Amino acid sequence: MMDFLLAVENSGFSLMLKQNSTGYVAILAFHTVGLAFLVGVSAIFALRILGITPGIPLKPLQGFFPLMWIGLGINAVTGSLMLTEYPSDYFVDLSFYMKMSCVALALVMLRKTQILVYGEGVDPDTVANSKEVQLKVRIMLCAWVIAIWGGRVTAYSIPTKYQTLAALTIFLTIALFVIRLVGRKIGLVDAPTQVHRSGS
Repeated sequence: MMDFLLAVENSGFSLMLKQNSTGYVAILAFHTVGLAFLVGVSAIFALRILGITPGIPLKPLQGFFPLMWIGLGINAVTGSLMLTEYPSDYFVDLSFYMKMSCVALALVMLRKTQILVYGEGVDPDTVANSKEVQLKVRIMLCAWVIAIWGGRVTAYSIPTKYQTLAALTIFLTIALFVIRLVGRKIGLVDAPTQVHRSGS
């Protein structure tokens, strides 16, 4: 198996990708765009279902699903190209398998949620409040976070993996805070209801 991986790694195609910095940057850029389409739209969909952005209408979001599947196609192609560069590192790294497993889990949860929420004769807003759908989108979001972390740290050292995980956690915390703050100002996120008590 390792001989095959080394053969792919040392093939003319792989060497061409590694030596052509412009080509590598282009592949990486398209991979990032695909990730933005796939994870970005599905995250907005999940946040809407969880009630974090209730100002976004749920039904029209269905029109963005083709964009997510286009992003998946872009990532499948660009990811395969990048995989040919150092397969002997990727295929022996647990992070790589964790990433791919979480991508598969996220896609399954996304597809199941899509079927439930946008099923024929179903009211999306009613179904979105069900415990089953809420659980699926939570699993999906967690899977995307782990997948992004796994992709970022594949073939890196153990300390770097932990440092990147810490940085990602901090970033997500700040991002959620900003989303809620900005969302309240533009009406996409409901402000907490204040209860006024009259003195006796």
